[in-house]
Amino acid sequence: MTERGNVTRRGLLGATGALTTAAVAAMAVAGCGPSRPRGRRGVPEPVSFLRTSWSADPFALCAYSFLAPSPLGRSVRAKLAAPVGQRLHFAGEATSGEAPATTTGALLSGRRAARDILDTAREGARITVVGAGFAGLGCARALADAGMRVTVLEGRDRTGGRTWTRRIAGVPAEMGASWIHTWRGNPVTELLRRTGGRAVPFDYENTVGTDEAAMAELARYARKLDAVGKPDTTPVSAVFPDAPSAGLRWAANMTYTQEYATEPDELSVSALEEGTGGRGGDVLLPDGYDRIVDRLRGDIPVRTGATVTAVRHGDDGTTAILDGGEEIVSDHCVVTVPIGVLKAGRITFDPPLPAAKRSAVDALGAGLMDKLWLRFDEVFWDREADALEWFDPDEPGLWSYWVNGHKVFGEPLLLGFNAGRSAHRLAHWSDRRVVSSAMDALRRMHRG
Repeated sequence: MTERGNVTRRGLLGATGALTTAAVAAMAVAGCGPSRPRGRRGVPEPVSFLRTSWSADPFALCAYSFLAPSPLGRSVRAKLAAPVGQRLHFAGEATSGEAPATTTGALLSGRRAARDILDTAREGARITVVGAGFAGLGCARALADAGMRVTVLEGRDRTGGRTWTRRIAGVPAEMGASWIHTWRGNPVTELLRRTGGRAVPFDYENTVGTDEAAMAELARYARKLDAVGKPDTTPVSAVFPDAPSAGLRWAANMTYTQEYATEPDELSVSALEEGTGGRGGDVLLPDGYDRIVDRLRGDIPVRTGATVTAVRHGDDGTTAILDGGEEIVSDHCVVTVPIGVLKAGRITFDPPLPAAKRSAVDALGAGLMDKLWLRFDEVFWDREADALEWFDPDEPGLWSYWVNGHKVFGEPLLLGFNAGRSAHRLAHWSDRRVVSSAMDALRRMHRG
């Protein structure tokens, strides 16, 4: 990834209004109240909101993968990507060594799995693809174009996986992936070009609220990371003091947690060397990521509401078993579900996966990043900033990063992020409590 000194996004990786406690994560419902009084200190109440909770989504159980400290190091992704025999294949951002935790990595992994199948499959072979995100659709597209008979099974009632575009204030609100990272030479950018959609460069340096002293404190410790002798098994936090200051914790959140969706003590030093699959900066999509999903899918039929719970595999083919007992027989099966689903054992394999594959699943981390979109009647923040940062000395990292939606969409929108432990904690909160917490942070940010 370029420019590690800045907070660059892997892009997840919201919903309007009040979700019940039993609602599935990231489901959209109405959230407008009958009146919208101005809050104290001149900050108005939001008109509506969008919220995500990816850890509660049974088809995700995480936002995206990260490299945890492990003897496997960066080879863990290749081990996860490796086929089991010649019939069972794996794809998804977690398997990508080129651009993990991005839509680019997912797309490239799906195309890689398709190539593996085409190397050995007979003409017109039947292929089952489990999952209709970027990996699944990218794989299915390549196979269908090569004349294979493809069945795509998706447990959700939509395509896109962890890329999901909703609407707020009449503009696209990304529930999952937001950015195209390092967009030049990027295959996702090529898909965007074919849709005619726009790309707006995002300037991470054009940020207000950065605590420069805290960042300088982090820099003194971060220099030591280059000297770590065993980066695969060493967490980033190993170079920090035993009792880090609030400023250091905040700066570490901004630099590592907001990037990798996990805490420095859970993140391998080797993770800092992973890339994003292109060149140049990052861009936001004012016309929505869903246009790219639709372009990638094209005319490929996708069977939604089809949850795969088991896969039988052998030398003669594969059988995907749905939650109702139905069996889908094919010559090859490509599993593209998120690492969180694999770690939870939501799909059983018969025979069981080999030890190397299970070790890879266990070793990879499943990170969490959640979003809160807030719509207001007016803009009360810096209109020209790309992002706003907030340092709460009592809870460093909580509501620490906001994207200025007004600059991208022309509407009074803010998009807040929480990641790592903050995201896990808020995942158990009610909608009312989450919005109240966010508004408290915004009011403190804009005092005076």
